[in-house]
Formats: sequence, C-alpha cells, structure tokens
Amino acid sequence: MSKIEYAALNYYNNIISDECLCVGVLFHNISTGQRDFRYISNFKRFQAFDDEADIMFVKTYLAGIKQQVEMNIFNYDSDFSIENYKKRYVNEFRFSNVIALDVADDEDYVDNYTKVYLKFDMSKNQRLSRSEEKKYIRKILTSSNMELSDSKVSGAYKENVNFDYVIGKIAIKFFSFKEKDASKLIPSAKQWAFSADELKDKYEVVFLYDDDTDSPQLKIVKQILMEHAKVYKVQKGLEYVLETVS
Repeated sequence: MSKIEYAALNYYNNIISDECLCVGVLFHNISTGQRDFRYISNFKRFQAFDDEADIMFVKTYLAGIKQQVEMNIFNYDSDFSIENYKKRYVNEFRFSNVIALDVADDEDYVDNYTKVYLKFDMSKNQRLSRSEEKKYIRKILTSSNMELSDSKVSGAYKENVNFDYVIGKIAIKFFSFKEKDASKLIPSAKQWAFSADELKDKYEVVFLYDDDTDSPQLKIVKQILMEHAKVYKVQKGLEYVLETVS
C-alpha cells in the first residue's frame, strides 16, 4: 500500500463567489515521492465558464504548475508538501483542502481520481462507469476515518428513503443532469426536497449534481432542492462533507 495526498485546483471567475470550475488535480505519493499534476484539455468548457478569460494565459499557467511540481532533474531530491505548496494560490486559482488516501501499489490512482474530478473534460469512453465512480467517491468520503452507514434511512412514514451515501448525520443524493432533459427531473426534485424537509431533524441532506451548464431548467431544479438542503457540484460537495464530518 502507498500513502497519497491530493488536492483539486479550482478556478473562480469571481474571487468572492463560491462558484468554481475544477481545472486540475495535484497528487503526491508520500511513499515514493512521485508527484503528478493533471489538468483540463477542453478549454471550451473553461471559456464557457468565464468568457472573459485569457485562454492562452490559462494554458500557460497550468502547464507551468505541471512543470514546477512534477519531478525532474532539478527538484527530484527536494522536499515537497501539497499543504505548503497550495498556500500561494489564493486568488482566482485556489486548491481545495488536501485529502489523504491509502492506495494499492498497482493502482492507477492518478488516472482514477482525475476521472472523478475532471469527468466532463473527457470523452464518454474515457470516463469511469457509474459503479466505478461511486467506488472512488466512497473512498474519498471514508478518508475522514468515518464509516459510511446504510444508505437506506427511515422516512416519516417508516418508508425507505434511498440515498447514495450516509456518513455521520449527512445524507447524500446525486442528481445527474448530463445529457438529460432537466425539466423531466423537476418532479423528482420536488419529491427529494419533500424528503429532505421531513428528515431535517435527523439528517443534513446534501444534494450533489454533475453538470456545468446553467440552463433555466437546471436552475429550477437547484432552487427546489435548495429549499431544504445544501446543493453543490460533486467536487465542491465532497469538500463540504469532508470539512463537516472531520
């Protein structure tokens, strides 16, 4: 087994806003010293997120981080700490909190966790399957040293309410909007908002969604869910949950 640490690099088009786009993931294998930085290649998504951004600058900026942190003949014997390194990023580009995991020596953890955080930067055939994605998200959540509970919780009428994960007093449900008609998810959102309200004395409900678009239908779904729960994009939601349960 190897001990690794990683942090996601987020871009905020407004330094006072919580809205951000995940643009890269920095990994450090504590056991071997290996360092890897993976970043987006689909800059059309970046341009859609911030149509005033200088894309050539962003490309150069991200390539510079990769050159700076990955091991080469100039830095192979230097001490490295993601926690210390990320302190210099405090403006539009900011790293998330550092997450520590144990991984198998033969696991391609860089590829696997990059696919969790930069999912929509990749073509469909490169993405993790739904079951693989849930497996790696489970590992991220349990990095807090808290065990996941049964994802079925008892509702107000003793019925089963099936969440994706329950960790501590936080119940998590995923909403997938990608390549779906968001308007058809409005009835489901209303049902889940009702359940979140019923369960508010037992659990803090967190809804995670996986789309970067901002369609009118998606806004409606988010507004419904926000009535009685926290609503985040997947990557920001994982950060929130880990901060809350730690």
